[in-house]
Amino acid sequence: MDRYERFYRRSLRDVLVGQGVLSAEQADDLAESAYEANETFGHAVVDAGFLTSWELAKVVASHYQMPVLPLGGYDYDPGILEGVSAATLFQYQVLPVGRFGTSWSFAVVEPPSRDCLAALRDTCGSAIFFFVAEAEAVQKLIADHVKVVDAKSDKSWHNLFDSADELIKGDTDEDVETDAA
Repeated sequence: MDRYERFYRRSLRDVLVGQGVLSAEQADDLAESAYEANETFGHAVVDAGFLTSWELAKVVASHYQMPVLPLGGYDYDPGILEGVSAATLFQYQVLPVGRFGTSWSFAVVEPPSRDCLAALRDTCGSAIFFFVAEAEAVQKLIADHVKVVDAKSDKSWHNLFDSADELIKGDTDEDVETDAA
């Protein structure tokens, strides 16, 4: 049996509906809203005001048997991001918080999906551990420390402007020749 199987037995949506936090209709609306906004279901629940970040973390911790990692005042080491895809971190809202040898620890808002786990295993190997943290803290640390594109070191975007300048110059030269004729 997969050690992460407990994450998949019952979805967070079903847990919150079962506990009476949400009605099935509210859960469906939040799931759709989260999908459209490209955010996690947990973030949608907190953003809509059905639970606070702390209440959601307690539900996830107790139901999925995950330890809680308070990130308030956490001294984050951005060097830990090295080797992990920024796209994966943003897409699944997972934040690496520790690396010990070949073992990685991540802070999450809700249990990781199978797709998230597969993406992390491809990069980090199979020794992956998860802590639940408050939604706003995870989101803020990702926004503050994870760069999707580093504009300072990635100069390839300059070529777009060079190409545009050449096209405009070429069009201008043709207009001058046409006017002269």
